[in-house]
Amino acid sequence: MNIFLLFAPVIFAAESFVSPMSYAAIKPVLSFADLMKTVSGTGTFSATIVAGQTAVVDTRRTKKSAYTIAFLGDSMIDTLGSDLRLVHDELVRVYPQAAFTLLNYGVGGENIVSGLERVTRDTVYLGSRRPALISTHPDLIVIESFAYNPFSFDIGALEQHWLSLSYIIDALRVNLPDTKIVLAATIAPNSMVFGDGAPGLAFSLQDKLERTHTIKRYLENTIRFAQSEHLPLADAFHSSVDSDGEGKLAFINPGDHIHYSDAGRQLFARTVVDTIVVNTLLE
Repeated sequence: MNIFLLFAPVIFAAESFVSPMSYAAIKPVLSFADLMKTVSGTGTFSATIVAGQTAVVDTRRTKKSAYTIAFLGDSMIDTLGSDLRLVHDELVRVYPQAAFTLLNYGVGGENIVSGLERVTRDTVYLGSRRPALISTHPDLIVIESFAYNPFSFDIGALEQHWLSLSYIIDALRVNLPDTKIVLAATIAPNSMVFGDGAPGLAFSLQDKLERTHTIKRYLENTIRFAQSEHLPLADAFHSSVDSDGEGKLAFINPGDHIHYSDAGRQLFARTVVDTIVVNTLLE
């Protein structure tokens, strides 16, 4: 996985895309500097799952009989599977009378700039054409943090990540004003084993420490952004951290020590669905 990619300008090519005023004019509700001072939960509803616990959720009714839900992110979305089966099963468990179509707009090895491109223009992934996400008119969009693919530069990177999240949210609000939005923070990495077993990777201990520290900063940045915009937050990050601040190995793939284990995928899927339920986004 290439987690240091150069920032590139995005060209809005989809004819149906309505461009925001300008990047310079788009600002979050609170500034990045203000949010760095505190992590306040005011106005933000989040769902977390504790390891080993099974959420008890009564079946519920949706407003409509069918929903389309899109997921945008890097390989932490891509590796959930093309049909996002675990998320689908969790949704049906809670809303058995509704039908769900889930769209996976995850791409491995790409940072958040690529994510904005997928929102606004047609792309090709693994030989298959994907229409611009906005053209699918989903009822709900889950945007993951892109934390595992940070920018290649350090100075100003978190600010750029913050603004990139803002650009995506603004594009969705302009073009899909009725679509609900959820932000998601994926599972935490473990600095002791990060990348062990992954083909072509051989990180030193110092490299592991630096890379996982950066990933955590991006995850925390996403959480702060969700709070600033009063957006529902699916927080698998805090549910997957142990008392030493390391990602719990139970949720991490033992083959590459980067992506999800089966338990990790289940944790993320249930956290997303619990967030949808807590915020009554389909009711």
